Amino acid sequence: MKHFECANFLHLDCEKGMCSKSKMIVPMDGAGSDACPMFEEGFMCRFCKHFSPEDKYETGICNGFEKKDWVYAQCGAFSCEKFERK
Repeated sequence: MKHFECANFLHLDCEKGMCSKSKMIVPMDGAGSDACPMFEEGFMCRFCKHFSPEDKYETGICNGFEKKDWVYAQCGAFSCEKFERK
């Protein structure tokens, strides 16, 4: 898991964000980007029960709506009406 997948991660720009709990600046990827002990699953398609298997490009199928469609695992689902945690 990475910091940016956490519910406590606040995006600042395309390279970094801030942990809303520790107030530390954390990178999106690379050194220091692994999740900390305060990790809580964020609202991403990969954490939804309607998301089915990813391929090597981290894409999968959303089964939550009448019309099934492909989605990225890292797609933000904070406003999805069908989002349900696995």
